[in-house]
Formats: sequence, C-alpha cells, structure tokens
Amino acid sequence: MTLVGHDLASDRLFSEAADMARVAGTGLTFHMSPSADDGVAFAERSGMRPIRHLADLGVLGPQTLIAHAVYLDDAELDLLVDTRTAVSYCPWAYLRLGQGVSGSGRHIEFHKRGGRLALGCDSENAGDAVDALRVGALATGLARDMSSDPLSFGAHEALELLTIEGAEAIGMTDRIGSLEVGKAADLVVHDLSGVGSTPNAVDPVLQLLWTGDGRCVRDVIVDGIPVVLNGKSTRVDHAELVEEAERAQQRLLVQAGLSPTPRWPVR
Repeated sequence: MTLVGHDLASDRLFSEAADMARVAGTGLTFHMSPSADDGVAFAERSGMRPIRHLADLGVLGPQTLIAHAVYLDDAELDLLVDTRTAVSYCPWAYLRLGQGVSGSGRHIEFHKRGGRLALGCDSENAGDAVDALRVGALATGLARDMSSDPLSFGAHEALELLTIEGAEAIGMTDRIGSLEVGKAADLVVHDLSGVGSTPNAVDPVLQLLWTGDGRCVRDVIVDGIPVVLNGKSTRVDHAELVEEAERAQQRLLVQAGLSPTPRWPVR
C-alpha cells in the first residue's frame, strides 16, 4: 500500500490503508517529515507531532516503511524504534532540496538504537541521480561529519543498509539482500579495471563505496535473469530510449509554455 503521506492524507486513509496492508499481509509506505513542514501541519491539525499522531491511529509497526523522517523529536524517535517501523533515508534528496538533514537528521542514531533503516534515492525530481553507491558514500560521509567521528559509521555498514538491511526494512530478507541458497539470484557486477579503480584496494567494499558509482556497473542479474550485460540493458533499446526522452522533453516544455535558458551561454 503506497500513499503520498505528509499532511495530504486523511486520518481515515492512513488507518484504513494500514488495516488493508495487515489483512493482505503486505507493507505500507508513505513520505513523512523530510522538512519541518509536516510537523507544523500535524500540530495545527491534531495538536500532535506526525509520528505520535500516526501511532495513535495504529499506522506504525513492522509492516510500515516511512520515507525520510528527517525531523523527529525524541518521542517520535522512540516510537519508531519501539514499534519496529522502518525508515528509508534518502540523503541526496535532502541536500538537493536544502532540507537541513545535516543539522536535523537522526538516521544513524536511529540505526545504532536498533532501528530498521534502509538507504534510498527518492525519485529523479528530488534526488537526481538514482545511484545507490552515491547514496551510500554520502550517508557515510554525513554520519562522520555530523558526529565529527570518522569511526562512527563506515562503508561496510552503508553497504549492509543497501543490501541485507534494506531487504529487512521492506520485509523481504527471506528472499533478497544477500547471496544465499534459496534466495533470488540477484547480482550486480562492477568493473573496477579502470584508472580510477587502480590499484585495487585490499578491501573491495571500501573501494566500491568510496570510488564506485553506477557508471562502473557492467552486468545486473535479477532473480537469475540478465537485465544488463556489458553496460547495456537487455530489455530496452538505449538509442531509442534517448531519442524518446528528448522528444518527450521538448513536448512537455511546449505544453508547459516554458523556455528554460542556461545561466551561462552554451554554444
């Protein structure tokens, strides 16, 4: 069950969506508190902070994944930990939109207290590049800088949030998240033979997280099926996709009556 969230959903929609998810044995996800606005809106509407209000509605719990949760007070953080509600942390989007995560985010504290945390990219209109390794490096760097402790959080923890702990946060750790007998054959092969990856590090996780990104992906296998081979999708014609995207861009600009110009001259 997927809601937009924020203060755009009624109490009835939140509570009935949570009930439907429980009956169907599936999850519930929505966005909440990437900025301070949701806290203000819920306080005006219900007299309570968002997470407190959702707890009273019976919305929180192991089946629920909240995107963002940047602005939390102590009581809200306690509720998320105690109810086993998962959080998806999308740091690139918060920096891109200037939402104050470096001053207000408590995601690593949540994780260290046993909270169910995953890393996400948000969508392209907020996070721009949908690249898990970029997100992992940023989350690690922010954790170290915000705590002034270079040992507070590391590349290995970030990779776990992107894989096995991310799978646990969405309730699928029995099927995905690690390479084990009985789980889906999901594999991403990164090419580290380039100049930027040479010489190879002793610890591949450190090298992958700090110097890698989506551009070094060579092959992607999903449930045993190759969907990317040698950097090309097996499902989509790349040249046709680029042309289609360019046509769509021009069509949408015309429909919107927009003529964007670059800040500097482009020839």
